Amino acid sequence: MTDLDHGEFLTEQPPIPEEEFVVFGTVHAYPEHADALEAVYAETTRLAEFEPGTIYYCLARDVNDPNIFHFYERYTGKKAFDDHNSQPIIQKLVKDKLMKGVKAKFMKAIAPASV
Repeated sequence: MTDLDHGEFLTEQPPIPEEEFVVFGTVHAYPEHADALEAVYAETTRLAEFEPGTIYYCLARDVNDPNIFHFYERYTGKKAFDDHNSQPIIQKLVKDKLMKGVKAKFMKAIAPASV
């Protein structure tokens, strides 16, 4: 798990699997940037729908603390994740420093039971 504070983005992350995986976690926004971050996340959610290799992409704002966002993403592999993160909107999000920290876990999803 990655646990970052003090204005750092996900710079030290666990190894990203080459094969299909999920990533989930939380983003802590600076209070003065939380609404702007939500607007960016609305756009990244729209764009993710058309990204090859992005299976599922969901972000939610915490109802008890509006400065916290939760995410769940599923990718076909590391290349798809890297492609998502190299998009201009994601690069701008990192550059604009709207977040003060990110916690993330990368895991393999449990396959559905066969009938």
